[in-house]
Amino acid sequence: MISDNVEIEIFTYQTDGKTKASAMPKIRSNSKLSEYSRRYDYLLINLSKIHTPQKAKKREKIWSLFPDTIKLKNRYLKEFVKDKKLERYFIVTSNAINNSNFVNKPSFSTEELMEVASKFFYCDQVFPDTTIQSHICIGLNGMNEAKWNKDYVLIEAFCYEAIFNNLDRDYSEIDEAYTFDKKLACEKFKTQIKSLESYLNDVKNDLFERMKSNKILKEKLLEYYNQNKTNVAIEINSTATKVNSN
Repeated sequence: MISDNVEIEIFTYQTDGKTKASAMPKIRSNSKLSEYSRRYDYLLINLSKIHTPQKAKKREKIWSLFPDTIKLKNRYLKEFVKDKKLERYFIVTSNAINNSNFVNKPSFSTEELMEVASKFFYCDQVFPDTTIQSHICIGLNGMNEAKWNKDYVLIEAFCYEAIFNNLDRDYSEIDEAYTFDKKLACEKFKTQIKSLESYLNDVKNDLFERMKSNKILKEKLLEYYNQNKTNVAIEINSTATKVNSN
């Protein structure tokens, strides 16, 4: 399944006068899954073992096979193919796309949907002038800090796709809502800064809470869900079990 639908893209760069390379997995453009590539991007990058911090040296070793691009691609793809956990989620995600009558989907509440989605709006750095840097992306987010004791991988992948589907538009309601809430979070703590580190932490957590209850974000996520409920491997149900965390 993975080997039939995933390819490796190579990126080159110059360092010390030498050409080196890095690589990333992506859904093949001719794959039937390409229309929903973002949910797979999330799984391939955020879930695979080879993309964990502990595997950084192994990734670099494979990338060092450049300029033998064929060998590099084959070795790197093999890491994804043999990843049994990744394969399991990849298959479930694909089954939902290929079969509109796919059953036994895990159900999540709207509260869980918002809890997960809020963690994508992540403040990660504060500068001496108190400006706070934030990101919305696959790897740099608040998932690892959340300490959930329920499996949210599939809903994480859905939220990532839904959020970026909106961000890609010429005018993004989610981006506007996020920018506004981040401004409010910064203003709330800016007059009582004890340290830059504590200020960053306060703003980060406050932004999570604001986005978790943001009406525009909720509206756009549910809108995207209703448009794609026949091809996603989850159900959003207001009566489902609510979020459970430590």
